Amino acid sequence: MYLAAPASAGSFFGSVGAGALAIFLTIVLIFGVIGKGKIKLKTWQAGVVALAAGSSYSAAGKIWNHAEAVVQQGWTGLGVGNSNGAFGDVQMGGASLILAALMAFAPLNAARAAALCMIAAFTWPAAGDGSIWAVPGQLTAAVFTMFGV
Repeated sequence: MYLAAPASAGSFFGSVGAGALAIFLTIVLIFGVIGKGKIKLKTWQAGVVALAAGSSYSAAGKIWNHAEAVVQQGWTGLGVGNSNGAFGDVQMGGASLILAALMAFAPLNAARAAALCMIAAFTWPAAGDGSIWAVPGQLTAAVFTMFGV
């Protein structure tokens, strides 16, 4: 006789899906940064949510790919990845390093942190799988897997 049913193969929230997670994190980010409701995200919290949201956009695909395409086009427009760019030879690893410096030293509020971290969510994986910049995306993917995404 069992006191509880055997554990199912699902996760804590059941099957969520990457699209639903992208919508959820976008709602949390928008209303958390605006802060008119019960919860206002602090600067670092907005950054973490934006990194997670950006990672979920990449996983969800479809319409969510547009944000990543805009960021990549912006880097291309600045000459990143081209040794003859406007700033000289700046590669994606260098762009990732610049984003980290901005996160650490620039005066950020929640909205600026969210925008910067959203850009980082798309830039860091482009620096390469073997780089240190891939670690936040891999960690986020592992957490998403635990929640059934």
